[in-house]
Formats: sequence, structure tokens, C-alpha cells
Amino acid sequence: MRTLATTLALSLALAVTSSQAWAAGALAIDSNQGDQFGFAYDYATLGEAQQRALGECGGNCQVVLDFDSGCAAYAADQSNGSTVYGWGTAESSGGAQQRALQECSNQGGNSCQVRTWGCNSN
Repeated sequence: MRTLATTLALSLALAVTSSQAWAAGALAIDSNQGDQFGFAYDYATLGEAQQRALGECGGNCQVVLDFDSGCAAYAADQSNGSTVYGWGTAESSGGAQQRALQECSNQGGNSCQVRTWGCNSN
């Protein structure tokens, strides 16, 4: 009887866990240091998020960031001729944007601005 109760409890826990929404996001940038980019969030699977990000970015792009919870942001230096960029993740949009700006500055950017950000709903 105890084994049956334990099995039922475990089955119920797994059913609840598997029914919870899972969201995925991805950032893709081009090989020219991020002049072109693609960003996706709140997709059902990581593969779908990556496909969307690559589709938005265009040719010569690769996924540089996957995230499955919280928020992500991408920042690039707006100085003429600069190829400096950065990205970051955090639980809040503001935190992700701050991390992206800090990473861009740490790479030598003098005029970094957030180009895109988004948050998964989970």
C-alpha cells in the first residue's frame, strides 16, 4: 500500500512538472562582430528559438547565447567603426540590460547602447 501511494505521488509530481511551461530564448550575431543580430524569446523549444534568432540575423551568423529563464539583452558600441558588443542575462530586464552594457564597456566600448532585450515568461 505504501509503495502504491509513493508511486502515485511521484507520478502526480512528474505530471505537474511536465505540464509547466518552459520557455527558451537565443541571441545570434554575425561574424562581423555583431553588426547584424537576431533575438528570440518565449519559444517552446531551444531549437525554435535558435532558428528564429538565426533567421532574423541573416547570413554568416551564429548563436552566441541560449537562455531558458529570466531575461537577456544585447548591447553594441555605437561609436563610428566600432565592433565592440556585449550581452548578459538576469532575472529582470533591467538587470540583463545593465549586464549587456557592462560587458560592452568591459570590451572597450565608449558609447554602448542596448540594441535588443526580452524576457521569457517562465
